Amino acid sequence: MDEKTILAIDDSPEILESLNGILGDDYDVRLAKTASAAWTALRLTEVNLILLDIEMPGMSGFDFLETIHTTRPEYKDIPVIFISSYADQETIDKALNMGAVGYIVKPVLPEDLRETLKGILNMPDFEKTTADLSEKPF
Repeated sequence: MDEKTILAIDDSPEILESLNGILGDDYDVRLAKTASAAWTALRLTEVNLILLDIEMPGMSGFDFLETIHTTRPEYKDIPVIFISSYADQETIDKALNMGAVGYIVKPVLPEDLRETLKGILNMPDFEKTTADLSEKPF
């Protein structure tokens, strides 16, 4: 099986390092602290899934996903999972209605994150899923 590439986009270096630590043994994890760095990573590498924070300086996760759908159609088929501290239903619904395949509330259980990614990456047709994996921190 080919190694899948995950692009994690979050302005927190601690969160990025945690995601890399959780997923790095099973996936090629690329880290981006800004939308600009994420666009560069997308140009340089074939990405199989994006983990995306909502609150980031310069361009929010919502703006990033909207840009993919409106002006970067070459990336529109990459599944996006939001990972955010926002736990309200309105925000979760907005994310899923914008095209995200999942939404995980921080903090996340490492094993649950791995299982969520494995399920999404192995599905022939991506379905929208909501996961509230907030019992334990990274």
